Amino acid sequence: MKKIHFIGIGGIGVSALAAWYLANGWKVSGSDREASEITKTLAKKGAKIHIGAHRTSFLPKDASYVIHTAAIGLSNPERAAARHLGIAQLLYAEALGLLAKKYKVIAVAGAHGKSTTTAMVSLMLARAGFDPTVFIGTKVREFGMSNFRKGKSEWLVIEADEFNRSFLNYFPYAAIVTNIDREHLEYYKSFANIKRAFAKFISHVSAYAILNKENKYLNQIRFHSAAKTRWYGTNTARARELKKLLKVLGAHNLSNAMAADTLAASLGISKNIRNKSLLAFHGTWRRFEFRGIYKSARIYDDYGHHPTEIKATLGGAREAFPRSRIWCVFQPHHTERLARLFGEFTKAFDIADRITIVETYKVKGREHVRPRNDKNASRLGQILSKKRPTDYFKSQKETIARIRSGVMPGDVVIVMGAGDIWNITKTLLGR
Repeated sequence: MKKIHFIGIGGIGVSALAAWYLANGWKVSGSDREASEITKTLAKKGAKIHIGAHRTSFLPKDASYVIHTAAIGLSNPERAAARHLGIAQLLYAEALGLLAKKYKVIAVAGAHGKSTTTAMVSLMLARAGFDPTVFIGTKVREFGMSNFRKGKSEWLVIEADEFNRSFLNYFPYAAIVTNIDREHLEYYKSFANIKRAFAKFISHVSAYAILNKENKYLNQIRFHSAAKTRWYGTNTARARELKKLLKVLGAHNLSNAMAADTLAASLGISKNIRNKSLLAFHGTWRRFEFRGIYKSARIYDDYGHHPTEIKATLGGAREAFPRSRIWCVFQPHHTERLARLFGEFTKAFDIADRITIVETYKVKGREHVRPRNDKNASRLGQILSKKRPTDYFKSQKETIARIRSGVMPGDVVIVMGAGDIWNITKTLLGR
């Protein structure tokens, strides 16, 4: 039995790859600093999981490969041990790129909406009998609350992340680009570099490139591709049909649905199957996900961490609850993202009636810039407080106390961010 070791195995992408190797008969081990539902699920499936500070002893000496996330540096003890033993090491995206060569690939890229769109595409293909293997950056109810689906066909559906230019490792048969935005500027340094990376990704597509005509930045790029280019939008008769079917709210989700629908139609999937797939779709993990009732208020979790995503989620919430008080509890994710997009963050919460800002989540391995006093979470709270009731707290404990004392019947409380803020919902609801 071949052995493979993952460093950072609890990551949403890496864990899906680990699940593929488990499903295909490999002996899988992995390490992560903290335990999670994901690591526990992998352990139940047979992976040997090590939790805590990374150690050389975690690495099997006879492993064939070591796969690691972009946040794991060369000095990591397990990577150093792998070098000493001559074990091949690959970034997650490189490993997925090699694996993808075995398949006919459908890739979903874009600054926002990748996970939801990937889920929609995957469910359409599954219902149509394509039986795809799926790697996705969230957990999907229809896949047993997993981020991985094992199929038996040649088809592979993947979420193609632009961070670290990861998506350039893939050469898909068909691809969707949902949008381009000023994201991951700490890596790209300029918006022009982001646009160039997306143009290169589109050039990798061989058959169908499905692009959002309503994203102005996507319209600005110039690319050369052998694929048939099909543009989609939400101001069409088909979009009006889909809006009546969708259970997930917001203009952004209608756009995601149109992307999936356009791709599925290009692959010859019938309108009836596409409709049934979207009608049955109730969303994914932490994408405006209803979690429960607390003191007669509705509690939601959301992964939004970019100003565009915050606006979209709050817009969907207002559409669903036009008369409710919307309380957004937001934790910024990554010091440099907050600083670079600070002006946009100050305008992202206009739909909310009440706001609570929690101290920024520091991303391990990516915090290379010293926090600025004028562009941090505390300052964001101060600026937002000039428009509407706003709190800022350093700890989640203080935040929970504020929610418990201030929540009212009928409120819609959205706990939002890409860090560990979901613990607030878990504590609040006693789960």
